[in-house]
Amino acid sequence: MRLEFPSTNNEAEYEVLLAGLRMAIKLEVKCIKAHADSLLVANQVKGDYEAKDPKMVDYLKKSQELLQSFKKAEVIHIYRGLNKKADALSKLTSVAFDHLAKNVKVETIKRPSILEEVVASLERPQLNWMTPILRYIQEGIVPEDKKEARRLRIRALQYEIIDGGLYRRSYMGPSFKCIDYEEAEYVIR
Repeated sequence: MRLEFPSTNNEAEYEVLLAGLRMAIKLEVKCIKAHADSLLVANQVKGDYEAKDPKMVDYLKKSQELLQSFKKAEVIHIYRGLNKKADALSKLTSVAFDHLAKNVKVETIKRPSILEEVVASLERPQLNWMTPILRYIQEGIVPEDKKEARRLRIRALQYEIIDGGLYRRSYMGPSFKCIDYEEAEYVIR
């Protein structure tokens, strides 16, 4: 990882922890044991140390929020001298990244993770082609226009909700999972 914003050592340690937790969440990991070489970060997350600096408080809150996504989560302090892999990776920051592109993936973080929450709270829920169908099936909400309402009622008969997801019924065989544009891009990739 490479941070493209000014940060203290402790902020950088939290950024690494948060990036690892986000990656584990995307991989649908259920139990995690994170090793941190920062005694301060490890002990703040465990609750042994109190975070006093406002930025550290925000990082701690974000870490605890992500840790709630796991059934079991533990953050352990490991001394840098005992963690040769982390030590070798930390030395990569002193070299140019151009020749590493083929062998080592380097994630660049442009903004602190604690700022994401502000952006996320301002976003509206994403509406897509499935939204009217879901609203009708779950809550019975139809458009005010009578023609559109009738069209939606007829169209909704072809769909069902299974485990919170929208599926199109098929006459012979399994139902088809409905996906939005972003998920479709992922599937195609």
